[in-house]
Amino acid sequence: MKLRTRNIRPPPIVQLMRAAQPLVGSPSFVNMGQGAPGHIPPRNVLDALADQIHSPFLHGYTADQGLLELREELALYLRRAHEVHADPEDEIVITAGGNQALAGALMTIVEPGDNVIVLDPYYFNSYMAIQLTGATPRAVPVETDFQPSVESVSEAVDEHTRAIVMVSPNNPTGAVYSEDVVNGLVDLCLERGVFLISDETYARFVYDDMIHHSPRRRRDAEENVILLGSFSKDFGIPGWRVGYVVASSSFVQEYMKVQDTVTICAPTAGQVLALEMLRRGEDHVLTEVARIGRLRRIAYSRASEIDALETVRTSGTFYLFPRVRGCADSQKLVLDILEKTSVLVLPGSVFGEAGEGHLRISIAHLTSEAINEAFDRLGRFFSVYGP
Repeated sequence: MKLRTRNIRPPPIVQLMRAAQPLVGSPSFVNMGQGAPGHIPPRNVLDALADQIHSPFLHGYTADQGLLELREELALYLRRAHEVHADPEDEIVITAGGNQALAGALMTIVEPGDNVIVLDPYYFNSYMAIQLTGATPRAVPVETDFQPSVESVSEAVDEHTRAIVMVSPNNPTGAVYSEDVVNGLVDLCLERGVFLISDETYARFVYDDMIHHSPRRRRDAEENVILLGSFSKDFGIPGWRVGYVVASSSFVQEYMKVQDTVTICAPTAGQVLALEMLRRGEDHVLTEVARIGRLRRIAYSRASEIDALETVRTSGTFYLFPRVRGCADSQKLVLDILEKTSVLVLPGSVFGEAGEGHLRISIAHLTSEAINEAFDRLGRFFSVYGP
């Protein structure tokens, strides 16, 4: 029987982890593949959750839209951290992670025959979610500094374009989009009557005196901008599956039809943990963001020592996205690296055509010693590498 998902590429991390499976558990294996944050909540937050473990409330459903207390704390947090204003009553939905937030947003606004613009290189789950709706992803390559060209995006918009998906700070490139780029994309969406879906999962991971600019700050664009967020990375709780959507009340009203059908509500215990992190965990988040900043400095310094790598230093996330000189098949290269060095990285090709020839290197969950060891091995590999 025909399955409509056959034209969608399987998740690349799952496939590569299968290739790496014989090495998992070995002290020589260094996993620079999956984007894991590398920290968990502090003890006081975990103890606050543990105190509630025997409460029947923790094991039941919440309201479909999420705990009101969590939405209220999140609204305060977004205003304080990013100057984003949202009414917790009818402009915020708590979701089962950021991926569900994106898929639900697309299911709410997209129909088969529409197209959705993604900025290439793109987060592969964004591409997959668009395909699942029956819409067509339309990839627009970014510039050499990984900043989008608003003019190029504008040229790609047509009468069938329903939305533009932007991820800033960006996965996989680490680029933090400039205020001019963000405002340009907002203005374009207002002019052409399309949605701007802004994935801000990595909003706290901004370095080098850069500033994260959320398009949701634009009060004139609140009907057009759909903000997606996640507690997975900055709060260190990816396994608890808690994210959120911030959008207009009219959008949220329609989104709740998807929410109730697909998941009913985000996991209750995860919501309580996110709430406790918002109340008690800010100092911990700041410490971890600073720790990752130190790891970034080490990783970029070590990458610059490898002649085969052309590395654009970006100012966000915990990813490096170097181009490998002469590489035309990053999938094969990654498997060669894994076999010869026991280091797993991701091929740039899984992030779109513009990603081919690149590698995505994830560092947040590693120690400085592990990063240095991994780059020692990569340096030896590329000293004899020939495409």
